[in-house]
Amino acid sequence: MLARVRFAHTFWLIAGFLLLTCQSSLAQERLCDPSFEDCYSPLLQAVQVETAGIDMAFYWIELPELADAIIKRHQAGVPVRITVEPRASLKIPGNQVLLDRLKAAGIPMRYKLGDGIVHAKMLLLAGQRKVIFSSSNFGDGDVRPFVPYVNYVDGAWYFSDDPALVNSFKTRYDDLWTNTITYGNYANISAPLTRRYPTYSIDPSLNFLPNSNASEDYAARTIALIDREQQKIDLTMYRVTDANICDALIRAVARGVTVRLLTEPLEYRFDTGRVGAELTGPYNVDRMYAAGVQIKMRKHQGLTHQKSVLLYGRGLTIFGSSNWSWQSFNYQEEHNYFTDKVWFFQWFAEQFNRKWNSATEYESFVPQPPGTPANLSPANGTTVGQSALLGWEGGRWAHKYDVYFGPNENSLSLLASDVVTGTLGTNGSESYLVSGLQNDANYCWRVIGKTMANQTAAGPTWCFRTSAAMAAAPGPMQLILDSAGPAVDQVASVDSLLFSRDPFPIVNAVDALNPGGDRNTRVVVFVRNLQLAQDEPAASVIVGLIDDSGQNIEVAAEAVRAVSNTDFVQVIFRLPSGLAAGACTVRVKAHGQISNAGTMRIRI
Repeated sequence: MLARVRFAHTFWLIAGFLLLTCQSSLAQERLCDPSFEDCYSPLLQAVQVETAGIDMAFYWIELPELADAIIKRHQAGVPVRITVEPRASLKIPGNQVLLDRLKAAGIPMRYKLGDGIVHAKMLLLAGQRKVIFSSSNFGDGDVRPFVPYVNYVDGAWYFSDDPALVNSFKTRYDDLWTNTITYGNYANISAPLTRRYPTYSIDPSLNFLPNSNASEDYAARTIALIDREQQKIDLTMYRVTDANICDALIRAVARGVTVRLLTEPLEYRFDTGRVGAELTGPYNVDRMYAAGVQIKMRKHQGLTHQKSVLLYGRGLTIFGSSNWSWQSFNYQEEHNYFTDKVWFFQWFAEQFNRKWNSATEYESFVPQPPGTPANLSPANGTTVGQSALLGWEGGRWAHKYDVYFGPNENSLSLLASDVVTGTLGTNGSESYLVSGLQNDANYCWRVIGKTMANQTAAGPTWCFRTSAAMAAAPGPMQLILDSAGPAVDQVASVDSLLFSRDPFPIVNAVDALNPGGDRNTRVVVFVRNLQLAQDEPAASVIVGLIDDSGQNIEVAAEAVRAVSNTDFVQVIFRLPSGLAAGACTVRVKAHGQISNAGTMRIRI
């Protein structure tokens, strides 16, 4: 009887041990959803119990309790290494407060010297053989909701003790820590930099960036998978500013694949502090919507900061720190996980479907109109030559334009539709050349700004008159070349301020002390057989540029001046922002003629 009791007791002890071991194992390999779960407590507890070593990398941190827990582990003799991004403090001042606190505690810290930022969000716990990584930053709303399902930052935290992942992160961290080319010492490092772990092979499911292997480029790897998907794609993405990867989603829709996107409204419409490439986010959202991608925008308080892709045909999840922006593809420090773990896919699918079907967390996307175009030239009521460069500012949200033109404001016809010109945003004006106009005639024009979702806004109608007569040119218009230049078709050209030859910078350093002015370089070229009629403005002469990337830009001349005792004139024009460095082909257009081509060099 006693033996049976002992047997039963031993059986339940073993069973309980196995059950607890299983639960402990599952607890190490788990995902946490900060929209309703407290992901901070397990993160903090993992730091508090670590005894062998802590490695951490982040873009920014605003969790004082976590910083203090790391400091206490360091003071207890646990080796700690932290890779930081001080540039984030410009956006997040609280980041610098905690960097200073960690520095004052004597913790060894390194940082990125330049180029792409440290965009990683990871924590490596050597003694527990555990890695924690996320698409989220180390901020309060990122690790737990302010109000569940109501006020939170979309994301996920992955706690893993998968040896392949843990060992891969160990090797990557050692690689960065000992890198003396792109990383520097931020604080508390005097001894030589050494590796802490054995060197392991990187698991192929992981995608560490930047990477010298072109096949590891995040966009290249993801686009290849999207192009093979035949069933369904669900995407949660904070920023979608790259056109090529969005093209892959549009191709998927075209072949019958259902594509759904959850994204952030503050990346679709934002304030004037955001410029440049970020403006391609609204452009991509609008054109994906027009192509049939189903889109919902965040409705809850907080932020959609998640970066995850679900490919249903393969049961594949892509999760990590990379946005859909070129910087995240192979430039910034990033980590992404391409996995076919079934439980992992199911977790993200359930999370996506819950948000997609929620009436309070997300709402259907409604495309917004562009701003009203503002006409620039020819000014209303002015006189021009027999050609005119219509110029306008399309505003921050227009992507293409319809141009209406006619003899009077009540008789305008569509001259050109879906014209793509200028730049996104307000950094460069838009233009369209009309030529072959009659002498002494009245013309009117109006521009309709359009988004890629075909929302519209009409600009004002302006009118101008052509000059009564055009002086006859003695021969074909000729752009003068420099026979002593570095290329056989080198344009004779100089900087209008410095009188120096090419290569020309886009922004002229001579005017660097006048930041409020237009500092773009003005270039002088020389043209034979070009004569303006009386009262004909210089802007009727157009300089056509094709830069080294193939971008075609037309700019109006700012001045056309005769050169004494010669048969040619100076044509002065402004180098437009966004012109690519390298060889630039130049042609001059006026009075229905186009000159020969020549080249000049552009530098940044």
